Amino acid sequence: MDKPMDKIWVNDFPENRCFGCSPHNERGLQLTFLQTGPRAIETRYEAPEHVCGAPGVIHGGIQAVLLDEAMGMAARVSADPDGPWFVTAELELKYRKPAYVGKPLTVQGELIRVDGKDHFLEGRIIGPEGEILTTAWSRWRQLRNNT
Repeated sequence: MDKPMDKIWVNDFPENRCFGCSPHNERGLQLTFLQTGPRAIETRYEAPEHVCGAPGVIHGGIQAVLLDEAMGMAARVSADPDGPWFVTAELELKYRKPAYVGKPLTVQGELIRVDGKDHFLEGRIIGPEGEILTTAWSRWRQLRNNT
């Protein structure tokens, strides 16, 4: 059975303190996600000035967090969202164009394939004019019994 599209995903449980996705981490990004396909997720983000690297440009590490979160959520919702958790095993980024602070961005993650406990994903940060700013590839490992 297909999973419903356009479902909003929020990791809203009290013990979640994740820098990327927790609504309970006041210093974090507090991302929420929209499921756009059976294996795809996206989030919107507008970076504040204090996360810049070069003047006016979002720090590459923050871009990595955005993509890591989107791809991780895509892995999770593509499997059993109430099942075992996933952790990043590999992450590769290509910074193609500057991602500017104060501009609305779309961050996407999509599951490409599964090989046993390994889930392979692609992600992208898209600028306000639809241009691809940063791309990513990752391998996630499904944990056994959340340990």
